Amino acid sequence: MTERYARGSVAARTAAFAAALLLGASLAGCSPVDEERPPASPSAIGSSKASVAPSPEPSLAPSESSDSPSPAPAAGNDVKCPGDECIEVAVAGDILLHPALWAQAETDGTGSMDFGPLLDGIAPYLDQSDLALCNLETPVAAKGGPYAGYPMFNVPPQIVSALEKVGYDGCTTASNHSMDGGVPGIKRTLDALDREGMIHTGSYRSADEAKKPLLATVGSAKVAVIAGTYSLNGMKADAPWRVDGIEESSLLARARAARAAGADIVMAAIHDGAEYTSTPTATQLKLYRALAASGEFDFIYSHHTHSVLPMEKHEGTWIVYGLGNSVAKHATKTVLNTEGLTVKMQFVRNGKSWAPGDLVWVAHTMKQDPLRWCALPSTSTGPCTTESKDAASLKRTAETVNAMHAKENGAKMWVLPGQ
Repeated sequence: MTERYARGSVAARTAAFAAALLLGASLAGCSPVDEERPPASPSAIGSSKASVAPSPEPSLAPSESSDSPSPAPAAGNDVKCPGDECIEVAVAGDILLHPALWAQAETDGTGSMDFGPLLDGIAPYLDQSDLALCNLETPVAAKGGPYAGYPMFNVPPQIVSALEKVGYDGCTTASNHSMDGGVPGIKRTLDALDREGMIHTGSYRSADEAKKPLLATVGSAKVAVIAGTYSLNGMKADAPWRVDGIEESSLLARARAARAAGADIVMAAIHDGAEYTSTPTATQLKLYRALAASGEFDFIYSHHTHSVLPMEKHEGTWIVYGLGNSVAKHATKTVLNTEGLTVKMQFVRNGKSWAPGDLVWVAHTMKQDPLRWCALPSTSTGPCTTESKDAASLKRTAETVNAMHAKENGAKMWVLPGQ
């Protein structure tokens, strides 16, 4: 087992920001559209672990110590911690770098590839979390390239330092594009994440690395992330441990191994679903509900569909069936692939036991010309797109999120403090 410490406290990070908000509506369905790549049969299985050298720095703690007699304030929405200690984990969807995004980064950096302006809108939200995770869907190239987009991605490595700067602590790396750059692409990607001090799991450089569960120390909790992908787009990994799959038995075995290694909280990050749709597949429903019912997972979330899917509380465990994209610029024309969610899950300690708490979510879309991550409703000087399109997008997202009774079960829209 290798442990990793999350970065700076929420209280310390909060002072840097005071802006942004979101929200406002209810339900609407969307029609399926064709995908960038047809589904392929799964070709990845393995155990789970990302190897990151242990940090000598203290772990991230809530704004009051865990042995404080009074409740510590929780991040986000100005809610008091309902227990002895609370931590907040933010998760976001696919970071899928199409050529238009690195062209935008070149423009923003006047030739030096600066992804900061593209991502900056999410910073106030990540700042309100104790651990922030993305899904880095594509392998990175060597600096200077050559770079490539769909169907075999090989993207600029500058994205990794930009993700760290904007507030991400780590990324899952199991996706249908994990093997696009072969083993060298996996190694380059994990090396790049290591250089930025970011945690990662889902793909591995060695069999030993794959055997060790990833544990991130957040406050007094040890948080494990179990990742996996439904497919490698027909490509074959050189070893069964290279990229994690999503077979139920494997996911459960890895969760149990993480518990045995000391995990207090275990989350599943699953890359699966039918692209450009608004409903989970029968396979997703069966698998995710089985994981929730097993008692081995405290939170289950998913990406891959490039569209927002509902949330459901199943047997006391929150399931996010699809976060949509965080940033992407698809050739396929559908509004669904411009929309996404960032979700913050609270975990509460009473005595020595941790349990899931409140869940909040923010809707976002891609602002065009220049391309930018943009919260809905817009917190900048103008709309993300147009006022009418923003309103329609927020309504569609809220209705999709709540289509499986998420609102009735306590899910709320994420409003930043002071908004």
